[in-house]
Amino acid sequence: MLNARVVDPGTGTSSSPSDVWLQAGQISRVTPAGRVPGAGNVLDLKGNFVAPGMMDAHVHLAFDGGDDPKATHQASSDEEIIAQVVANARIALRAGITTVRDCGTPRRLLAPMRAALGMASDVATVVHCGAPLCRVGGHAHDMGGEVRTRHDVHTLIAEQHAAGATWIKLMASGGGFTPGTSPSVFEFDPVLLREAVVIAGSYGMKTAAHAHASSSIAACIDAGVHTLEHASMLGPDERCSPDPGLLRRAADAGIHIVPTVIAADIVSRQLQEGRQVLANPLDRNVVARLESRFTNVTEFLHSGVSIVAGTDAGPAHVTFDLLARELERYVAAGLTAQHALKSATTEAASMLGLESQVGRVRPGLWADLIFTSADPLQDITTLQTPLGVLKRGLLIAH
Repeated sequence: MLNARVVDPGTGTSSSPSDVWLQAGQISRVTPAGRVPGAGNVLDLKGNFVAPGMMDAHVHLAFDGGDDPKATHQASSDEEIIAQVVANARIALRAGITTVRDCGTPRRLLAPMRAALGMASDVATVVHCGAPLCRVGGHAHDMGGEVRTRHDVHTLIAEQHAAGATWIKLMASGGGFTPGTSPSVFEFDPVLLREAVVIAGSYGMKTAAHAHASSSIAACIDAGVHTLEHASMLGPDERCSPDPGLLRRAADAGIHIVPTVIAADIVSRQLQEGRQVLANPLDRNVVARLESRFTNVTEFLHSGVSIVAGTDAGPAHVTFDLLARELERYVAAGLTAQHALKSATTEAASMLGLESQVGRVRPGLWADLIFTSADPLQDITTLQTPLGVLKRGLLIAH
């Protein structure tokens, strides 16, 4: 790639025109433009910008993001669901999202899902959590992850590790999609929660915790989880009550928070329009809960906790190409464009354990890259319309 301005989210700088050389899908060198002769296929970026591919740390590939994803999912065959998984990973990649973390898929589908994705070259790289672990009847229990005992926990984690998961999802509170659960309540046996973190760690796996309630967040910090998903900070009165002390504890423990603001924006708007896209009678303060996710980002920023970008793609009209809009919401909440971009590149790569593979435009890393007409460090909105996308050196969209 010739005449590219290389964007470094880590340092917050963009280079003068440079040439970026690729070999076998990796970045081999970055040199001043025109200084070093080369051979092979040439792509002249003509002074446009090249940035690391974005990473979406919270998606649900088994759902279609349509009018009624849960009903569609339930009416679909396994083969149809797998086809949807691949299609969603393809949508993400064409939007410049080169890596996603799938935060919940049916237990029986993890292995075939990985096999199907492995046969496609034009899809985002997927980091798998497999079926979420939950209490009996807990949030997303229909995915097959109910646990009652330590034996259940060990069996499920061992099975999903063997099927290729590298993360384990824990449903530490209820959720809007599951009747009979409460988002404002800690809904996991604290002993089993700690056991799950320890057992997952014994397999080299990290843990992600769905946690709306402040009580569930506190329990997850005590248990040593690696990421908090949504982190709505709900009190027992079902209202959002930001707790700076709790957030400082998370920051001190090195825990990352994935806010998933854009999904909350989209779903809350549909609820206010009278569309029943969530169906949980115990989620009585749902619109306020969802709207708090945006204001919570400002609280996360002030606490110093690590923010990693994720969209929660999969629910009604939350499609798999919305990560740039998620970053725009972070900027509106007070993050700089650099900080927002880091949340989807360098910070995400570090959280996922992929910093030696992706997240920067640097020799030795995979050529998972996007091209933009403006500098995203100055104008975050340019990420909505990438000029081109590379996945391991292969030009996907241009």
